[in-house]
Amino acid sequence: MAVAGTVLAAGAASAAHAVGPGEIQFVPLGAGYSVALQEQVDYWNLNRLAAAGLNENSDGTDAVAPAAGWDDTARPWGGSDTVRRTTGKLVMRMRNADGVNWETLAPCTATVVRSQNKSVVVTAAHCLRVNWGSNIDPGLNVIATSVLFIPGFRGENLPRLAPGASAETGPAIGADVAPYGVWPVTRAWLTEGWTGKANHVNDHDMAAMVVDNPADSRPIEDVVGGQPIAFNQPRAAPRVNFGFPTVNFKSYSGPNTAADGTRVINGAPNVNNVPAVNQRIYDGRTLMYSQGASWIGYEWWWQTNNNIMKTQFSPGASGGPWFKDLDPVTGEGFLVGVTSHFAQSSAGGLDAIADIELRAPSPYMAGTNFTNQENAAYQAAATVSVP
Repeated sequence: MAVAGTVLAAGAASAAHAVGPGEIQFVPLGAGYSVALQEQVDYWNLNRLAAAGLNENSDGTDAVAPAAGWDDTARPWGGSDTVRRTTGKLVMRMRNADGVNWETLAPCTATVVRSQNKSVVVTAAHCLRVNWGSNIDPGLNVIATSVLFIPGFRGENLPRLAPGASAETGPAIGADVAPYGVWPVTRAWLTEGWTGKANHVNDHDMAAMVVDNPADSRPIEDVVGGQPIAFNQPRAAPRVNFGFPTVNFKSYSGPNTAADGTRVINGAPNVNNVPAVNQRIYDGRTLMYSQGASWIGYEWWWQTNNNIMKTQFSPGASGGPWFKDLDPVTGEGFLVGVTSHFAQSSAGGLDAIADIELRAPSPYMAGTNFTNQENAAYQAAATVSVP
């Protein structure tokens, strides 16, 4: 029986030498499957969802639009409901993988895609596994142990965790927040590259997940539909991408920080010298999109399989879909990538290195372009039986 939150290398003795995608099992298969699946649902009460999915809860600041107005680098989605149904909030419980007593909650974005078993949801691999090869900082080697997907997430109805309140207990997640139900991730497959080197020096940042719902016998695709998925598509082409940006301290046009730690647009330029009129506050509640030209990423001193776009998104949007030929009327497009990471000069480290190497000013984000490795992860998820 697989241990939840453990990477199982496919066709190899260890994850470091994986051949093919690596699997993570969150719900053990077998006689205890139904009970374990329900336990995953029960873990995610409204308080935990708020703690994981909304912006820095200590500041409690809801979204503020830029005074200059939204543009194609980021704006709220007001188009077809198909996108809203198939795109959703992904929340994770992460633990340290080095045996250190450390865990946290985190948000991402994910998308239902068409598949043989009608149960596949796609996101970024780093939402499930990150390993920088160090336990100096317990957050640098982490793995997910519980993952929940909420298609059609209605964040405007999610109350914040009250100051001083515990996330350990709370009301169940209802239809006002999750109109299509809550769907635990039972299994996931990471690309071969990410299984072997699970950090952003690698660029195959994609995971294909299988979801199930103990309260609904139908597969998720029969409930919300699914987007077509495509691989090895022409690059340097227009893209439309979506996500739930959440983290303001790593938003290029984010607000300043007041003395009490709250995020404020106070008339002053921010750390990236962005004027107040262009600053904005994200709260993790709202499905945003950006659109425009993309180009091939040349980060880390070599050509990667990442595509690059000018956007104003921030973490929380990781794993969100990149569409080719999205029809704004039908809300369908070919899913050809997912958001991997953001380059913000002010953050330093790899962000600054990538910014210089790419010779393009921030803000931009990189999206994993689906190739053969991503197809192998997708096929692994799409062809398994769902109990």
